Amino acid sequence: MYALSKAKFGKLHIKKQPVAVWLAYFIFLMPFFLATLQDLLRLPSLVKYTVDVAWVLCTVLVLFKEKLSFDKKLMPFMLLIFGFLLYTLIIYLFNYQSVFYYLWGFRNNFRFYFAFIIFSMLFTEDDANFCIKFMDILFWINIAVSLFQFFVLGLEQDYLGGIFGTGKGCNAYSLVFFTIVLSKSLILFMEKKESAFKCFLKCGLILIISAMAELKFFFVAFVMVLLLSTMLTSFSWRKFFLIFFSALLLVFASSILSQLFGSDGDVSFENLLNLITAENYATENDLSRFGAVPTISKSIMTNTQQRLFGLGLGNCDTSTFAICNTPFYQVYSNLHYSWFSSAFLFLETGYVGLIAYLTFFVICFILAGKQKKKAGANTLFCNMAMIMSVLCVTLTFYNASLRVEVAYMVYFVLALPLIDNRSKIRRLNQ
Repeated sequence: MYALSKAKFGKLHIKKQPVAVWLAYFIFLMPFFLATLQDLLRLPSLVKYTVDVAWVLCTVLVLFKEKLSFDKKLMPFMLLIFGFLLYTLIIYLFNYQSVFYYLWGFRNNFRFYFAFIIFSMLFTEDDANFCIKFMDILFWINIAVSLFQFFVLGLEQDYLGGIFGTGKGCNAYSLVFFTIVLSKSLILFMEKKESAFKCFLKCGLILIISAMAELKFFFVAFVMVLLLSTMLTSFSWRKFFLIFFSALLLVFASSILSQLFGSDGDVSFENLLNLITAENYATENDLSRFGAVPTISKSIMTNTQQRLFGLGLGNCDTSTFAICNTPFYQVYSNLHYSWFSSAFLFLETGYVGLIAYLTFFVICFILAGKQKKKAGANTLFCNMAMIMSVLCVTLTFYNASLRVEVAYMVYFVLALPLIDNRSKIRRLNQ
């Protein structure tokens, strides 16, 4: 078997690689092509489950066929993941409904942890650089497709997803993808490794597409990434220039939003505050982004035991497979709790599960910070992971993007510090 191992597309090198590495590449790449496969080639939606097959097979190969030296930096993550899994199993014994509900909940919540471990153990630094370079190229393709969708096809708001499709909510994929590209570009610019023209062009295009897609929250994410990039890199006059120019871009993109969508599209402090503190999301009876957990604790999970431990992993889930579509969802789907990861986690695993879930991102941030201080560390990898860790906490409450396939990109970024400084994969060929 062969896999690409170099980051520079002009000088690709091919070397013999185990099947597990191919599967790791498949897990990373597939989310970028799902929309093309389903919307353009008309393949059935079942194609997305090939990623599940890939991480299951890859896990089996790593456990039974690959001879890997275990990186001790993975230990905190392994302990947390195993503890979280054991916790959900114990709680489910007291909330048993169907083994299929639990398995579906396990798939939806733990598949990204497996991907994280797979990326950490199998990818070399060259593999990671290749993936990042690949995302850079896809970024320009995504911009071109998005502009075509907007100006030629007349698509906007939730239906403007670029390479991620035209289905309702596809712009959530763009939000995550843009934050990754943006963080990488800002960090490189501040480290004097990317030109001002290229960095500002990316920033401008990202903000314009976000305005067309009415991704108002991305303006908040943009400021967060900018501030974090500033704090995580050394002092430079470039930072002042970047902040000033970014402020101009934000004003320009905000004006585009206002022209396209009227007062609702105005990115003012008042509107952003309303976005965060609104009592409802889409209707008068559903949950709000940041008020979902308190509302559920008052109206549905009315006793302390339920609030602490939840109703059981998978017992509130939904699926196109009837066997995994729970009675709870059929009754409470009008609340739209499935639109927010925090609400889902709280319902199924309680405060304990929600805290355990968020703790994973805290550990990612701390480990990346420690790794960054080591001699010869890849500061780009560490800074990107630290920024993504903070954004993941926010995204947990903002939407459900960390429960869908775009999250594979997120967990790849989070795994970067563990890939750092590894020039060779510690494994034997099959």
